[in-house]
Amino acid sequence: MGVLRVLSALAGAIRMAGRGGPGGSGRSPSQDETPLRRIPLALDDVEAELKADFGDSNSDVVMRRVDLWTAPEVHGLLFYIEGLVDRATINSVGLKPLMHGERCPAVDPIPARGDVLADILISHLVPSGQISAVDDFNKVIEKVLTGEAAIFIEGCPKAVVFEAKGWEHRGVDEPSTEKTLRGPREGFTEVLRVNTALVRRRLKTPHLRFDGTTVGVRSKTDMVVVYIKGITDPELVEQVKQRIACINVDIVGDSGIIEEFIEDRPDSPFPQLQYTERPDRFCAGLSEGLVGVLVDSSPFALMAPANLASFFQSAEDYYDRYPFAGPLRALRYVAGALALVFPALYVGVATYHQEMLPTSLALAIAGSHLPVPFPTLVEALLMELALELIRESAVRMPDPVGQTMGFVGALLLGDAAVAAGLVSPIMVIVVAVTGLASFTIPHYSVGLAVRLLRFGLLLLAAGMGLFGLAAGVVVIVLHLSALTSLGVPYLQPMLHSQDIFKDILWRSPMFTHRYRPSFARPVDRIRQGRSSREWASQRQPEDWGRDGGGDGESR
Repeated sequence: MGVLRVLSALAGAIRMAGRGGPGGSGRSPSQDETPLRRIPLALDDVEAELKADFGDSNSDVVMRRVDLWTAPEVHGLLFYIEGLVDRATINSVGLKPLMHGERCPAVDPIPARGDVLADILISHLVPSGQISAVDDFNKVIEKVLTGEAAIFIEGCPKAVVFEAKGWEHRGVDEPSTEKTLRGPREGFTEVLRVNTALVRRRLKTPHLRFDGTTVGVRSKTDMVVVYIKGITDPELVEQVKQRIACINVDIVGDSGIIEEFIEDRPDSPFPQLQYTERPDRFCAGLSEGLVGVLVDSSPFALMAPANLASFFQSAEDYYDRYPFAGPLRALRYVAGALALVFPALYVGVATYHQEMLPTSLALAIAGSHLPVPFPTLVEALLMELALELIRESAVRMPDPVGQTMGFVGALLLGDAAVAAGLVSPIMVIVVAVTGLASFTIPHYSVGLAVRLLRFGLLLLAAGMGLFGLAAGVVVIVLHLSALTSLGVPYLQPMLHSQDIFKDILWRSPMFTHRYRPSFARPVDRIRQGRSSREWASQRQPEDWGRDGGGDGESR
C-alpha cells in the first residue's frame, strides 16, 4: 500500500508539473445556436419551406391538408415522418378530434383566429399528454424528426406539436456481454425512453434526475445525464455536463463516441468510464454516487468516475453469497495478472533465466523446443497472433458458427502446429492458459487493454529477460497511478487498506457495507443503518441449539 501511495503521489506531481494553462478550443457551447426562424402564416408558404428542407422525393415525409373543426372553417397542415410515428396515435389524437370531433362547449363556437386557435387546440381538442405550441420553424422540424407530429394552422404563427412516437424497436432482452447465472435478465435497448423506464422502475425516488440534452449537429441524438440528487457530488455532474456541452460532432451513433470525447486520457489503453448493458448494475452505480449517461440508439450506458477495481467486479458478485463471491473476485485478479504477464514470463525465463527452473522442467522445455525452427519469441508471437485471429473471427461470426469456429479452430490449429514442429507443446499450453485467463475479465474493454499490453511485455522480456518484464510492469503501474477519471485517481480505492477486503479484492458480507465508496465523493455516505441485522443480536443463547447454531455473524 505504501508503494502505491508513493507512486500515486509521484505521478500526481508529474501531472501537475506538466500541466499548462487552461487550454481548450475556446468554443462556447452556445455557438451553434441558430436565430429564430418564424413560421409562415400561409400554409402554402409552410409547405414550400418544408419541401425546400426535405425535398420533393422523400416518400416518408407526410404533409396532409386538413380542415379544422372551427366556426368558420380553418385550414391546417398535418406534418409527420412515416415510420417514426404510430398511425393509431395520429388518427386518434391528430385527425379525429380536429376533423370529426364535437365542438368544446366552453369555446363554442370555436373562433377562427389563428393566433388563439393553437392555444384552444392544446387546452380543449387534442387529447395528448405531451403537447406544446412552438413558434420556431427549426424547432418544429427537430421535434418531428424525433417522432412527434406537428399541425400548422392557417394564419397562426405557432405550430401545435404532440407526442406520436411509434417506431419499431428491439424488446428488452438478456444482456449479451454481461451474462450472469443469478440476477435480473433485463438489458438496455436502443430506445432512450425504454432505458429511462428501466432505471426509474428500480429507483423509485423523486431525487432521481434525468437531465436531457442533444448532441450531434446532424444526428440530433438525445441523451440524458443521470444521477441521484443528494448522493452524487454536484461537481461531478457539472463536469460531465460541461464536457458533453463541448462536443461538436456531426453524428453520434453510440455511447462509445461520447466516451472518447469526455474521458480524461483518450490515448490510454485503459478505459476511464464504465459501460454496461445491465440496468441493475447501472442503478447500483448511481446509488454509490456515480454519474450515468444514457444515449438514444445505444444499449450501452456510461458511468463515471471509474477505477481499476470496478472493471473486475461482476453484477453476480452481489447476488451470490459472500463465501463464494469473494474467492471468485480474487480469482479474477489472479487471472488478469496471468493474462498480462504469463507469456512474457515464460519467454524471459526460457530465454535468459533457465537456472531458475528445476532441472527436470528445464530439460523438458529444452527438449520440447528442439524440433522448433524458431526462437521462443517468434514461437510465442505466432501462437498469440493465431489466438487473436481465432478470437476476432469468432466474435464476427453468428453465435452458433462463432462458437464452433472458436473451439474447432483452436484445437485443429494447435494440434497441427505441434505436429508440424512449428511450435512446442508447452507454448500451446502457455497460450491456452493465457487465453482462458483473459476470458475471466468481466469487462471487454479491460480485456482489450490486457491483450495489447501483453505484446509489449513479450517484446521486453525477449530483449531483457525478467528485468525487461519488471520494467514494463513498473511503467504500467506508473501509468495507472497517473490516470484519472473525471479527476478522480484511477487507483484511489486500492490506497485505502480498510476497503481492500471489503469490496475491492474481496467481497465482504452485504450487511458490513454501511458506507458508500469514498472515491466518487458522495454527498451522503451512509447507505444502510446499523440495524440491518438487529434480529441477530437479539437472539438468546438457548435458541442456538434449537435451530442448529449461531447466525454466522462475527461479533
